Amino acid sequence: MRGRLAAAAALLAVAALFACGRKTPVRPPEAVAPVTIADLSAHNATAGITLAWRRPTESADGAALWDLDRFVVERAAGDGPFEFLVLVPVLDRNKLRQQKRFRYVDGAVEVGSTYQYRVRSVTIDDFVSPPSNVASIERAIPTATPIPEPTATPTPL
Repeated sequence: MRGRLAAAAALLAVAALFACGRKTPVRPPEAVAPVTIADLSAHNATAGITLAWRRPTESADGAALWDLDRFVVERAAGDGPFEFLVLVPVLDRNKLRQQKRFRYVDGAVEVGSTYQYRVRSVTIDDFVSPPSNVASIERAIPTATPIPEPTATPTPL
């Protein structure tokens, strides 16, 4: 009986050695958040204001970012406070070829009003990047390119 107890204790000690310990160094939360988006742009389009930005590819500490989950788009009317507008999901996280640029069209805007936008990146574990650069724009309806007038004079028959 004593031999069985000793063997069980030895087996538990060996199992505890392999089960304990960290496999990777601990990273603080601010280091695993995605880098800040710095290229947010806004343009007038027929359907509204089109926002575009590049996908962040690394975390704040420079490690590759493989767990990007979504973007939070915020909007401010005029000089007002920023408010949540929409979540833009990242649907290609597990694919080899990932989308490099993202776009969102804000169709709930009024002509003549000024809007400010910013975007935050969020990982699967809810680590959030700092807000992006602010893109400010006045809503205007884009003008169509006019059809040029013919320049040749027709010849009489």
